[in-house]
Amino acid sequence: MFYLQLFVPAGLILLIFSLGHLFVETDYSGIYFEEIIEEAAEVDVNASVVIPEELTDEVAGDGNLILADKYNYLKIENIFKGHLFDTKQLFSLEIAIATYQTNVIADFFIKALAEIEADLISVATTLLVDTNGAELTTVAGRRLITEKVKDGLNDYLIEEGYNPDIHYVYIINYNIV
Repeated sequence: MFYLQLFVPAGLILLIFSLGHLFVETDYSGIYFEEIIEEAAEVDVNASVVIPEELTDEVAGDGNLILADKYNYLKIENIFKGHLFDTKQLFSLEIAIATYQTNVIADFFIKALAEIEADLISVATTLLVDTNGAELTTVAGRRLITEKVKDGLNDYLIEEGYNPDIHYVYIINYNIV
């Protein structure tokens, strides 16, 4: 009786499976078609690739059409503190640096920056020493600060042999006391 309960359902499943494969026409995926393999073999490797004009506006970042571009950022784990140059008030601010590259490259770039974060902190500190109150309290001034830090960090990356791919610097928190 035990064997009957075991083999009857298994036999029914195999019978239904076999009948299903007899009556269903198989249409394999395109990977296994011989025609596609022949067409792929006929592609000229030396031919130049022409990107249609309607795609050139949509392609940003590195321009790689296969891997999507993405933003990736690194929050600098340091609070930059000092005196404002003109009012002698104390200030503190935190920054984050961001890049816009293809998915994999952006991840590796941010990981490489995390490894040299101490050097980036020292460069950013020297750039933020001469901050005055008008720069930190106005939107245009903060834009100047972030551009100065971005350009300084990219110059440092060039000196160290890295790609200068810091596209944005954000002040994520600032306080004036």
